Amino acid sequence: MTCPGERGRPMRPIRRTDAPAWAAGSLLDTLDAVDRDALLRLGTRRRYADQDVLMTAGAVGDAVYMLLDGLVLIVGETEDGEGSALAIRAAGEVVGELAVLDGSPRSATVRAAGPVVALRIAPASFIAFLHSHPAAQLQVLRSVARKLRSATQRRIETSGCDARRRLARVLYELAAEYGRRRPDGSLLLELSLSQRALGSLAGVSVSTTERALAALRAEGLLATGYRQLVVLDPGRLTDLCGY
Repeated sequence: MTCPGERGRPMRPIRRTDAPAWAAGSLLDTLDAVDRDALLRLGTRRRYADQDVLMTAGAVGDAVYMLLDGLVLIVGETEDGEGSALAIRAAGEVVGELAVLDGSPRSATVRAAGPVVALRIAPASFIAFLHSHPAAQLQVLRSVARKLRSATQRRIETSGCDARRRLARVLYELAAEYGRRRPDGSLLLELSLSQRALGSLAGVSVSTTERALAALRAEGLLATGYRQLVVLDPGRLTDLCGY
């Protein structure tokens, strides 16, 4: 079986060397200075420790969170009660906006993956901001569309692929977005992600994730440590993705 994505979609280069204030292409990155400053004046700044929950699936949408520093993990409910990792959001992104915009309960839990700083914005303030800043309203809609498109693309790309390649693609995306390049050319990922979370993002089981990670370590492509992953050879990782 041909793995979806092997032909036709060029690899996005792993481009990050030093982390900017917020992720490239995120909501804060796409807003103009006036709209961005107005948004950052809203709400209350809060700090969250690793694994703190910002919002819970099924709860009322009582706030929007504007991520200023750190990463959060988006987790969906599963029958075993442990949750399945759906996505990662970085500084510059807004989370919790869907429940505020449509009035429905939260569709997922959002948990800090390491220390996080976020603005907690009341629904009325966020809606008022959108009404008074039409250009920002468009960027929020584009942000929602981008997230949905990314989720669809991930499902397409992982279907039909073997577990090793699925995991390699998840590691590639994480490295491209959040990796910090070291003097030796390797990429450091300081992410508080369990093997279960990585497996969920790749659509494979925990046991399969453990075996795949062990194989990547044995090949000298990956090193793992406490709350960190190091991609030792980004070029080989790109090849392994098979685009």
